[in-house]
This record gives sequence, C-alpha cells and structure tokens, in this order.
Amino acid sequence: MKRKIYYPAVFLTILLLMFIAKINAFSKDSETALLKPFRVLVIIGDQWEDPASYMVTRPKPLEKYSGYFTRPEVSGPVDFFHLMVLLKSWAIPFDVIRLDQQFLDRYMFLNMNEEPKYGTIIWDVNQSDKLLHPDYSIIQEMVQDYGIGFIALSDRISPPEIQSVLGLKYAGCWESNKKMEVVSDHFLTKGLNSPFTVDDNISPNYGSGVHMKRQQVEVLDGTFTLVRQGSFPQATAKIFMSGGRTVWIGNDHNNMFYFQDIRTLLRRAITWTIGYNLYKTWENDLIMIMDDPGGAQSVYLEHWHYPELTEDVIEKYLIKPLQEHNAILNINFVAGFVNDKKHMLEPTWKQNFIDEFGTKQDYISGKRGFDKGVELGVFEVMCHGLTHMQPDLVSSPGWYESPLDQERSEVGWYREFGDTRRHKEIPAAEQLWRMKTSKEWITEQFGVTPLEFCAGGNGISISYINNTFKLAGQAGFGWCGWTQGYLGTDMVIVEWEFMGTPESPLFVAAPPDAHDFGITTNPEEFATIFSKYPQGRFMGINEFIGYLHANNSGSWSKEETKLMITVDYDPHYCLYFNNHPSSWSFELSDWLEKKMGKISLIKVDGKAIPSLLSPFNIPVPTGTGKHKVEFVF
Repeated sequence: MKRKIYYPAVFLTILLLMFIAKINAFSKDSETALLKPFRVLVIIGDQWEDPASYMVTRPKPLEKYSGYFTRPEVSGPVDFFHLMVLLKSWAIPFDVIRLDQQFLDRYMFLNMNEEPKYGTIIWDVNQSDKLLHPDYSIIQEMVQDYGIGFIALSDRISPPEIQSVLGLKYAGCWESNKKMEVVSDHFLTKGLNSPFTVDDNISPNYGSGVHMKRQQVEVLDGTFTLVRQGSFPQATAKIFMSGGRTVWIGNDHNNMFYFQDIRTLLRRAITWTIGYNLYKTWENDLIMIMDDPGGAQSVYLEHWHYPELTEDVIEKYLIKPLQEHNAILNINFVAGFVNDKKHMLEPTWKQNFIDEFGTKQDYISGKRGFDKGVELGVFEVMCHGLTHMQPDLVSSPGWYESPLDQERSEVGWYREFGDTRRHKEIPAAEQLWRMKTSKEWITEQFGVTPLEFCAGGNGISISYINNTFKLAGQAGFGWCGWTQGYLGTDMVIVEWEFMGTPESPLFVAAPPDAHDFGITTNPEEFATIFSKYPQGRFMGINEFIGYLHANNSGSWSKEETKLMITVDYDPHYCLYFNNHPSSWSFELSDWLEKKMGKISLIKVDGKAIPSLLSPFNIPVPTGTGKHKVEFVF
C-alpha cells in the first residue's frame, strides 16, 4: 500500500524540532552569553565639539536666546561631557562612537567571529541634522539577538527603534519641579534615596529654579518602572530572551548628573546590563595642593615677594603635621630660575643669594627640606612649568633689568604658557618644549617623574593649535592643574566635576593661601586643615592618576568556567602602583548571581583573597603591568 505523506504535519514537526534545537542551543550557551566583555561603548551625536575627537570640553552656548533672566543664553548640551568625567572617575573602560562623523555599523559592536566586543552601550545621541543617516535597527539587533546591554539617557530616545528596545513610547519633555521617587524594589534602586536630592554644593533652589525638563513616556508591556517623577516614569528596565537588558534614565540631560542618586543609578545600570562591574569610588578622599616652590616671582615681583622656604620651616610646619595625620601634600614645583643679571635660565635648586629687596633666598636649604618630605612619602612632586615666567623677556616692553617698581612689578611677566603681558598666546612648540624640559629637570632634581602639570598663575593659551591642555596631554602628563582635568593619549577632559562625592576626590588648598607664600607669613595655619576634614584621607595625586589611567578588561573563560578580569596599569601613568597596592570595588548583579550561583573563590595573581563579603573589595598587589583577577562561582 502506498503510504500517505501529510506534508503539513511534517512541516510543523520540522519547525517544532528546529525551535527546540534553537532553545537547546540557547540553553547550552546561555551561561557564556550572559557574561559579556567588560567594556562600555558610548554612542553620541554631535556633542563632541573637537572635530579631532581628542579634547572634551564644556559645550559653548548655542547662541540662542532662552528668555530666562537667570540664564539668557541657551547652554550647550553637557551630558556627553559629564559622561566622560564619570566613566573616567570610576575607571570603567569605554570607547566612543560619534554619529556625526561615523556610520553606524554592526562591526562596531562585534568582532570578526560575530561575538560582542562590549558588555553594554550607553546611548546619548542627540537629534541633529549632522548625523550620518544611522541605521538604528542595528541597535535592535545587538540587544535582541546578541544580548548586549543598553542604557539610554534622557530625551535621546526619539528614534522608534530605540524606543522599541527600551519598551517605551516617547511623548516629549516639559518643565517640572516634581521630585523623583523610587517606586520599585530592584537591584538598580537598592539604597537610593527617595526622593532624589541634588548635590549639597548646588544651590538650594536647584531643581525648581532652573527650569528643568521632565521626560514623558508611556511604558509598554514587558517594561517595568523603577523611578517616577510625579505620574511619569523616569527610570525603566526591560529584559530580552537573548540576555540583553535595557535601562532608560530620564530627567533633564543638562542637569541629571547633579543628582547623586542618578549617578549611582547609571553606575549600577552598567553592572546590571553587563552582569558585573569593577570600578573605583572616592568617599572621603582629598587631594591637597600647594603651588610655587622654586618660582622666581618670589624674588622679583613686588606684591608677591617672600623668602624661599627653608629646611627648618619645611620640617616643622609641613612634614611634622603631615606625618601625624598620615597625609600627603601635593606640591607644584618650578624647575628653572630666570637669572636677571645673566639674562639666562638656570636650575632653580642650586640658587643661594640675597635678592634686590634684601631678602635671603636659600633654595639649597629648601631643597633639602623638600627632599626629606619626598623621601618620607608626605610630599608628592608635581610640575608648575619650567620658570613660571614668560619665555620672551626681551621684546618690548622688556623685563630684564627693569626697575623693581616698573616692569618687574607687572604680574603678566610671571605667566609662562599665556602671554598676559602682551595679551597673546605662546606658540605650541615653545610650550611643548617647556613642558617636556620641566618634566625632565624635575625628574632629575627630585628623583621622581611628575604626572601632574599646572600652568603658573593659570596663564594659558586657549586656541586649538596652541591649547595648553592639549599640549600637556601630548607632553605625557596625566592630569592638568588643580581641577582642570584628565590628560591622556586617548583624550583630554578640560575641567572636572563632582569633586567631594563618590565620583571624585575633593581638591583642597593647603592653608593659608594654597602657596608657599602663605607658609612664610603664617606657617601655623597649615595644620588647621586636618580639623576641618577629620574623616578625610589626604591622598597623593599620582594615586588618583593611576586609577584614571588603568586599562581594565574582563571576559568569561569558557574552558575554565571562570570570570577573568585583567587590571592593567600603564608603567608611565600608573607608576604609583610600582610601590603601592591598589583596591577596587567589584559588583555582581543579582540576576547573574542567581544564574551562576554565589562566588566561591576569588584569586588575584593566583592567590586567594581572604574575604568574600559583598560588595567585594579586590586588593591588587604592587606592580605595574597586568594583574589577573579570577572569580569562581
């Protein structure tokens, strides 16, 4: 008998088997798919004002009239600037894609083997006609098919494809002074204040007096609300079968990060979307700075005239209280001295003479005192330039051998990287030579390499070609000024934010006036700073720079079923760790712990660490280069 073949039934059976196979394949690889690379991809629109993608600066006003008397001009979008500060402060590894210069491509997210290169995406793409026609469906593919995490900010969610992965329908934004309140008990909201409060150092009227925008969205099925502002969600989350997790954080893009709870929410969103996070925070850390030792202005400038600190003064009034409080003073030293009589530059710390005011200037004695502080670890050496004076002291109106009460009394001569006497910039090549030479001289003088650069008197050049911050980055410094920002080969961030919060140490001036000038007039005042910050840890700036320049990474080892994180310290920027251990916070998301089980063992460079209390503190031994951290579940 001829057998009948029921094609529809066979077809359905095949489909069912294929579906089961797909489910089994997903189940088989789900554990490895859940643990994604420890690296963030930030995607922006046209907010990066530097066409060369090197300098990150506060945005310029948009040349539009706001109509509000408190802020008549419309500010440029500050969200990208804040993101760069936050990610650098936390030392979370990231890359940036800018859609005004780059075409969105799936291989921005995947390697040649079709595997994700990033654990999560931070979406901060503003609406602009400068974007290069991005294909937003690529984002859907990365989240829904490849399980890459996705975090979107504020009003940057207008494309339908972006709303789709968030599970939202976006209506727009209007002003509101309602408080943001936590409405869900979730990993992302654990420990957050409700309502959210603005940082203490912001005006008490902030939030009600600066016309903040509130985003309005409709939450679709499968998306849950974490935070509300009045009746409107302001933080949401969604999970896909691929393992992709998405988070939206609302509020005003120019003001959202002035709320500590939103900053914490962002950092935790990185943890939740990747599954884990290794980061640094800065509770109760302070960086105390003093300027000017070695500067020639103390010899020649009438209103800033004083004797160089001597060995005895340094030991009694600086070293002793620093030792008593286990504190560090970061000092901006000047390497070269301009000899007026010889019309030439000389090394500073070989000078010993009586100046034209009749004051003894014993730089040799001062050097002995500073050397003791460096050796004892209570002074950290930074760079204040080569001379703290104009490169050109000859051209009209001329400084050399001028009367003390005429040209030599003009403060503009005592600015090295911006000609404030003639009101013009210093050429780039001259600045760069002075930066590199001062670093070489200070390294030879004190036996340590300065990683911070500070232009004397904040005299700088600001055009793009002659920009002092950009040049300092090129010269190999890792931080600029007091709070003038991050320097590196990857980028320069001009200015800093969030000082005195978990996101950044607080920068404070050494009493009484942030300069050695004040120590000569009122040395007892210096030690009073410790009673002002009784719980503070006064740290060295090289430690801060070392964390900012760490190049960490992480991945899942399929063969050993371990999470492997590499802590990577550059031998130049992270030189502090040559002689000091370091410590990181490790955070594991709730869903990953539920899936993989609790961590049973953590090894650092092959040695088990004694404590497994969450949140985990990961101690890393001394030494630059790479350190391996293994997590066994």
